[in-house]
Amino acid sequence: MSVRATERLIGDIVIVSALPNSPYMVVQAIEADTKIITTAWFSDSNEYQEGFFPASALDRVDTDKIKKPGKTRK
Repeated sequence: MSVRATERLIGDIVIVSALPNSPYMVVQAIEADTKIITTAWFSDSNEYQEGFFPASALDRVDTDKIKKPGKTRK
C-alpha cells in the first residue's frame, strides 16, 4: 500500500518498502510540493530519530498486523 503525499497521512504508520527490516515510523510532516515525507521512530537503542523519504519509497502499515508487546509480570 504505497502512500500519497497528503495531509491525511500525518500520524499514520509507514515503513520503507525497499528495506527488509524497516522500522515502523510515524509520519510527522509532508512537503506537498516536493512529495518528501518527514518520519520519526525510535532506534533499537531507544534513541529518537527522524528521516526524510520520498512518498514513493514508503508503504502504509496495516495497524491490525502490528505485533503488540506482551504483558510483563512484576
